[in-house]
Amino acid sequence: MSAPRAAHIAAASLNQTVGDWAGNADRIIAALTEAKQRGARMLLLPELNLSGYSLGDRVLRRGTLEHSWRALESVLPHTEGIITFLGLPIRFRGVLYNAIAVVANQEICGFIAKENLATGDVEYENRWYSGWPRGQSDRFEAPNGKHYPIGSLLFEANGLGKFAVEVCEDAWKGMRPASVAALAGATIVVNASASWFVLGKQAMRRRMITQNSEEDLSVYAFSSLVGCDDTRLIFDGSLLIAVDGQILNEGQRFRFSEDVQVIDQVVDIESLARKRMVTGSWRQQVEALHRGDFGPLPELVTISGDFSTPSSAPAPTPYWLRGTTVRPADPSLLWLRADGVIGQDLLETDIPHLELELALCLAMREYLRKTGIPCVALALSGGRDSTMCALILHRMLRYENPSLSVAELKALTAQKFVTVWMETENSSAYTRNAAQLVADEIGSKHLATSIQSAFDLHLQLTEKLTGTALSWSNPAHDLPLQNVQARLRGSLVWMVANLHNALLLTTSNLSEAAVGYATMDGDTAGGLAPIANVPKSLVGLWLQWAARFHGLASVQSVFKAPATAELRPLEQAQTDEDDLMPFFILDQLMFLFVQKGQDPVEMFDTLWPSLQAHYGGDPKAFVAHIRTFVKRMCAAQWKRERFAISFRVTAFDLDPKTGFRFPPVQAPFTAELKELDERVASL
Repeated sequence: MSAPRAAHIAAASLNQTVGDWAGNADRIIAALTEAKQRGARMLLLPELNLSGYSLGDRVLRRGTLEHSWRALESVLPHTEGIITFLGLPIRFRGVLYNAIAVVANQEICGFIAKENLATGDVEYENRWYSGWPRGQSDRFEAPNGKHYPIGSLLFEANGLGKFAVEVCEDAWKGMRPASVAALAGATIVVNASASWFVLGKQAMRRRMITQNSEEDLSVYAFSSLVGCDDTRLIFDGSLLIAVDGQILNEGQRFRFSEDVQVIDQVVDIESLARKRMVTGSWRQQVEALHRGDFGPLPELVTISGDFSTPSSAPAPTPYWLRGTTVRPADPSLLWLRADGVIGQDLLETDIPHLELELALCLAMREYLRKTGIPCVALALSGGRDSTMCALILHRMLRYENPSLSVAELKALTAQKFVTVWMETENSSAYTRNAAQLVADEIGSKHLATSIQSAFDLHLQLTEKLTGTALSWSNPAHDLPLQNVQARLRGSLVWMVANLHNALLLTTSNLSEAAVGYATMDGDTAGGLAPIANVPKSLVGLWLQWAARFHGLASVQSVFKAPATAELRPLEQAQTDEDDLMPFFILDQLMFLFVQKGQDPVEMFDTLWPSLQAHYGGDPKAFVAHIRTFVKRMCAAQWKRERFAISFRVTAFDLDPKTGFRFPPVQAPFTAELKELDERVASL
């Protein structure tokens, strides 16, 4: 086959759902139809696009494999004239592989199995799949009785030349499968990915894909899922096409209005071939490959048919202008103003906050849409956490309904969102007013009542039952007196949620979850915890940003007093930080303990230089906070075992089902804290 001068390729992001076999296939067919209409001859799709990525133990069921294969067969008739990549789990040699079927002209050409499994943190692919051994190829007997090549394969098609396939994690490793394939002649590399979202990850992807395309002297296309295909993990739908160190096309992330997005690009293959010829180090590595220095060559699979394009690649940017073009802060992000108009101005400092908003809004929308829940309820306290939850729901409705006027959006919010204020004698006027102002601005159906009579009745019943008259003057009664208020609120707001057929949101944040600063069956009551992966420090920063960015005047009322649970008498002036420690310290301790795996002495050594002035040079005061944090962190694991479903948006989480698997029963770092005391005593 002669080498092509140009190739027309496309990449699509899909909003798939685990087990939605017909729906998943329909979205793939829609992407194929659009790509062919644009003239593309190759379409990249995300990882496990037929079955959905987050299968969990469902992948171990025979029915999952059978339905995945039937979905593949249903898509095949729509692949005439185009090469595409259908992802599904397969059983081979008696074990499971995360595989990509390379198909063209209604035929299966071969299978690529994922080599590098994503395992660690929230990823557990090793629980289900085997990683394909590098450099090996074999023959797979498919459910249709036919045999296909599988493994380390290199494909070649007229009009596209040689191309290679990577699966998600394969791209993130130093020794990538495509590195060998490129030296073996592949000028196009495609990566079918799931790639769940975390703050800042898009910048990492862009750097990685730019570098991969430059190192391999290749076209590098990347496609990921969008939405939540089951729960917890959010996929932002990243789409990128790069050539020789330059990103030529990029899709929009966090899409609410469509389940399929296609981008396409005519790429210059001839220029890559020429650069490979003139680059001496490239020629040396090719020779080393054929000497066997990098292992066996991938097996070449030839695809019949003509996939050439009549289009020419766009003229390259002159070298003296490269890097001088002013690009948007992040071309993959679009946002909507309060009136529904697409916003244009975006500063670098806005990106983390906007990403956080879009991710949580998309996750909330996906959860409600895919579970068929029509309404949401929230105990709106006038504090920071419940305000953030309320604003995320409000912004979600705006992204879902960009054409509505502000008044129309408020009317819709009143139908879909009920907020509840429940006061006792310990509640302040400022939080009552703050809750009302927030509810008025976003348009929620707002209910308010006093639960003081229910609180008083519980005290009477407790005295009758136990013979004990509870009093704030008795320190032993402090905790039960606080908790009963939170639990009464939880019970009442559950009743309101049930009456409205609504999903109850819980407002727990990451910092409070770490140290157990939450009342079980009280403020933790609810079925979904939208900000459970957001540390308290970030809650405050996001709210201040949202007030400015979206013009939300009511948010400032939330900051008129320190964060407080308002469970003790007002004269005691209870604050969250007095109960715990400053959140900017707690959040740093949490990061070092969970993400960095540091023990108390390491935490002290890491933070003391920067915190010394805050503590007035007294290391024992800092040690007291470390001790409080570590002991509460260990003691609170039983609470985290019972928390509602949450979404992953930051670098780590405390969800014992997916992220931080911490033992509920353990010695609370007794020896390590003793070492810390000895360390400080020696200063």
